[in-house]
Amino acid sequence: MTKTQPRAEGAPPPPPPQADTSVSMQRPVIISILYLLNFVLGFSVIVGVILAYIWRGEERTSEWEQTHYTYLIRTFWIGLLIFVVVFFGWFVAMFGTMWAFEEGPSNGAPPAGFFLLMFGGMGVFLLSAAWFAVRCVLSLVKAGEKRPMPRPETWLF
Repeated sequence: MTKTQPRAEGAPPPPPPQADTSVSMQRPVIISILYLLNFVLGFSVIVGVILAYIWRGEERTSEWEQTHYTYLIRTFWIGLLIFVVVFFGWFVAMFGTMWAFEEGPSNGAPPAGFFLLMFGGMGVFLLSAAWFAVRCVLSLVKAGEKRPMPRPETWLF
C-alpha cells in the first residue's frame, strides 16, 4: 500500500481521477447512431454520411476509423440505390395500373404485374431495411471496441 502525502495548506486539491474512455463516443459510433435514427427521423442519414465524408478526410483519423467510414459511406450509397430501385418499381406499378385501367380492364382486377411490383417491392424494401440496420449495428459494435471493419468494401456484412 502506498501512503498518500498530506496536502499542504492552501494547495489546490488533486485533480479528479480520469474517467475510463474505453467506451467513449467515437465518431463512427455517432455516424452509426445517426444512421439508425433515420428509421425514426427520416433525414439523419444525410447528416451521418456528410460527417463520414468530412471525418474520413481528416489527418488525425486513425486507420480503424477509416475502415468504418468506408463501410458506412458504402452502406449509405448501396441503401440509396436499393431505395431508388424499389421506389421506381412502385412508381411503375402505380402508374402502370392507372394506365391499364384507362385502357379498360377486362375483368376489373389490376394486372398481375401490379401485385408483383407492389408486394415484391415491399419485401425488398423490408429486407434492405434489415440489411441497413444490421450493417449499422455491426459498425457500432466494432467501433465500440475500437476495432476496424474486416471487409469495409463488402456489399453484405
